[in-house]
Amino acid sequence: MDFLAAYDAIPESEPARRVALLRRHMKGDGPALFAELRAGRPVFATPAGVFVTRMPDVVEVLSTPDVFTVGAYGPVLEEVLHGPFMLARDGADVHWHDRGHGQLMLPAEDFDPVRRLTARLADSALDRAVTTARGEGRTTFDYIQEYSAPVAARIAVEYLGFSGVPERTLHDLSRRVQWAVFANPGRDPEVHASGVAAGKELHDLVAGVIARRRAAASADAGPEPADVLGRMLRTVLPPGTGREMDDERVNHQLAGYLIGYQQNATQCAATALKELAARPEALAEAERLAAEPDTGSASEPAAFDGYVWEALRFHPFVPSTPRLCVRSHVLAAGTERETRLAAGTVVHAAMASAMFDEAVVEDPYAFRPDRTPVHNMVLGHGAHDCVGKYPARAILPEMVRRVLLRPGIRPLPGPEGAMDYAGTPYPQHYTVTAGSAPSPRRAGNG
Repeated sequence: MDFLAAYDAIPESEPARRVALLRRHMKGDGPALFAELRAGRPVFATPAGVFVTRMPDVVEVLSTPDVFTVGAYGPVLEEVLHGPFMLARDGADVHWHDRGHGQLMLPAEDFDPVRRLTARLADSALDRAVTTARGEGRTTFDYIQEYSAPVAARIAVEYLGFSGVPERTLHDLSRRVQWAVFANPGRDPEVHASGVAAGKELHDLVAGVIARRRAAASADAGPEPADVLGRMLRTVLPPGTGREMDDERVNHQLAGYLIGYQQNATQCAATALKELAARPEALAEAERLAAEPDTGSASEPAAFDGYVWEALRFHPFVPSTPRLCVRSHVLAAGTERETRLAAGTVVHAAMASAMFDEAVVEDPYAFRPDRTPVHNMVLGHGAHDCVGKYPARAILPEMVRRVLLRPGIRPLPGPEGAMDYAGTPYPQHYTVTAGSAPSPRRAGNG
């Protein structure tokens, strides 16, 4: 690739052409583009912002929230969610207060029960998909529409607490919000309006769930459900800890959890399988490990899980995240790439590039499931890393593991096995063979 030569050949007076070329290359072959930038222009200034591609520089940006804030997207996120949320703020008033609360609601102790829940729901969805395919005379089914999306949504219902909300509604609303906030760089007004409407609908749905829970508790209609929403409604913060977590704040928290989870889990369960299928030796070893009865726990993750996280390193859900530089800052000080950034600069921290930084990551293009987690940014990094990282570490590997326990369910080879994005930023269809293997519910955590 010779992207930089083509980019430099476009006059500075034509910024739209430069940005169009950049986005075309990012969409067409992002890994090759990032490799060229790391080698030739690791801090790359463009009309769309400064792209930071080396691991130390990405870490610097994501670990310095007083300089690099979420102001690049925070106001849009709060407009769409119709209220404040930790991912849209920096500082103690909302971000650290609500993040601390969120970590209590989504603790490491949830790893084992959430993994068991995922196994149960995944097996049920696979049974249904295979049975339906056979009944309709099909030899394949849609992995995303019939497996990963509904499983993710069912976990949202049973674990997060979206009781009574249709699975399809959860998936569609979260996609529209995600698209408007994080995958709409040109701020297309139709996409934005759709996201705002989806956020309002989600807010009202959550308000209804909370009202029903409060009414049931007042009527003493049995024990409060043991889900995340139940925890939030039961928890009373001690005096002096900051803002009250009233029902409106609980609403914003729960809706925000869904936005950060549903599309992510749906896509990652598919792209991890895709990346494994592209590496037959890795797939075979993952299949072997998946069948081992001991799948690990929160304190000692299974060897199998490393295959999923390494697969996602090659296809992360969030390849790059924007930050707003709010005061003059010297990035990568003392290095050859030292760059002074002016206040007001939008900086794109390219995590997908950082995870392949040859100067930090040994043999980055080799598939190594035993890599140190320090070099994996799939769940983010720094002040705004994934607040739900503990349940995520249970859900994603187990969704893939349940599939690999069934040898008759695998992606189609070649172009037939390509993912279909259907005009959206997220995979919508992924065809896999339906197989004939029975449900392996006695294996491992299932």
